[in-house]
Amino acid sequence: MNNQEKNKPKKITAYVNTIRIHWLVEELYKEGIQEIMVTEYFRPNSQISKFEFFCEENQTEDLRSLIHNIGTCGKPADHLFLVKDVEGKPKSIFPFI
Repeated sequence: MNNQEKNKPKKITAYVNTIRIHWLVEELYKEGIQEIMVTEYFRPNSQISKFEFFCEENQTEDLRSLIHNIGTCGKPADHLFLVKDVEGKPKSIFPFI
């Protein structure tokens, strides 16, 4: 895989426990992720946060590990991590920019 392929932009969508989202945002900023869109969902006995951001392909596995380590409570299936290819260089994670 050449450098250009390693630096393809990716859109990461992850679902984690809402209590852990603030710690995750802090750690993602340390990794150079400057824009993160967070949506929180609540219903009886359940709360979950969805967050989305762009990164380069070569960051994907490190960020997956970070999200797994910080965003979970240790129970099976308490988080989800999705990766999508992005065409071209993304402008912003926010749809209105």
